Amino acid sequence: PSLRWSTRVGSRVCRVSPSAVVMLRDFLLAAIIPHAIALRPIATRPPPHTRSSHVTASLPPPAALPSLASLAAASILPTCLGFWKTGYAASYGYGGAMLAAGALTLRCSVPALAQAHALALVFYGLRLNLFLLYRELALPEEIHQMKKREASSADRLKRAPVILGCSALYYLMAAPLRISAVAPTSGPAAAALVACSFLGFGIAALGDTIKTYVKAKEGKGYLVTSGPFRYLRHPNYTGELFGWTT
Repeated sequence: PSLRWSTRVGSRVCRVSPSAVVMLRDFLLAAIIPHAIALRPIATRPPPHTRSSHVTASLPPPAALPSLASLAAASILPTCLGFWKTGYAASYGYGGAMLAAGALTLRCSVPALAQAHALALVFYGLRLNLFLLYRELALPEEIHQMKKREASSADRLKRAPVILGCSALYYLMAAPLRISAVAPTSGPAAAALVACSFLGFGIAALGDTIKTYVKAKEGKGYLVTSGPFRYLRHPNYTGELFGWTT
């Protein structure tokens, strides 16, 4: 305690006690160390979503996918044909909505699995609308049943709940496209499911074609038992059920 440090400043001798030196040291440490810690780079673990870079790198960014608004428009606009003829909401509107949803996805940068999935919907929608158009133009009205009915504007607007309900259904049917678009991997199982979608839609197309041909030749009430109808009572519905399920 009696020890004193001295230093010469000019012609004067200044005596400094050890306690003053300790206080000065503590002050400097308290002032400098927090800033040094703040500037020092700290090694931290990467967030969980960045640890598997090989997985996230394969995912398309959200901007690369069709917006929800565009998919909603793709479901609503074709279905609005139902304001012209009620049956169009569940026929051309159905096929047009699937075709538009698939085409929107194909325009984006999506993995091969999503492209194949979108192609299945494009194939389904295009095939269905071409089939419906042929049946309406080439076959009698008693077969295609798209009868012309006079209706006022007020009567047509009353169809809005049906049209909106069909549009919501079509939107949900095309929603799995976003799942396949952001899937991190596309293994054999996923590829097999998409292939089964094509198979189911192909069976439905074959059933529609054979049924239309035979009934146009034999009559509306004729029971079709050839082709896929030998094994399935309703191959068009069974094929659709199989295709949409997969």
